Amino acid sequence: MKKIFSGTNEVYIQKKFLSKKECNKYFKMIHDIGHRDYDLEWDKRMINITKDPITNKVTLFLNKIFNLNLIAKDVEIQNWHINSSSDLHNHKSVGRGDTNYNSLIYLNDDFEGGHFITKEGIRIKPEQGMLTFFNGQKLYHGVEKTFKKDRKTIIFWWR
Repeated sequence: MKKIFSGTNEVYIQKKFLSKKECNKYFKMIHDIGHRDYDLEWDKRMINITKDPITNKVTLFLNKIFNLNLIAKDVEIQNWHINSSSDLHNHKSVGRGDTNYNSLIYLNDDFEGGHFITKEGIRIKPEQGMLTFFNGQKLYHGVEKTFKKDRKTIIFWWR
């Protein structure tokens, strides 16, 4: 995995972790939302897929690369619908104190905006199939406003 860093911020990326076909399979599992004037509640824009085989695939890969013993608490497909965004935050401050790390797999990249950002200036343009890994407890991160099409990801919450 390639390490991207700025100051004390670190994010690891692995391009083309999933194929286009695999991404499309998961992309179709969650409905399109389109433009909203406000961010929809999470229960209306995510589905839990913790028991899906993707969990094991990503767990094995990350544990081998980082010599860790990660256990997935939750795995969700999330829809960042048009006009949605996320301010900088860490997961310690939003009730996820029982997880340390996070990963994302971007299921599409045919939207505008929606970059992954950090407090110290990392800005990642999502690419279909790309896997990220970072410490969600320490890293202040967010999502720039999404335009033109929904941005869909799989998020992994690791213990």
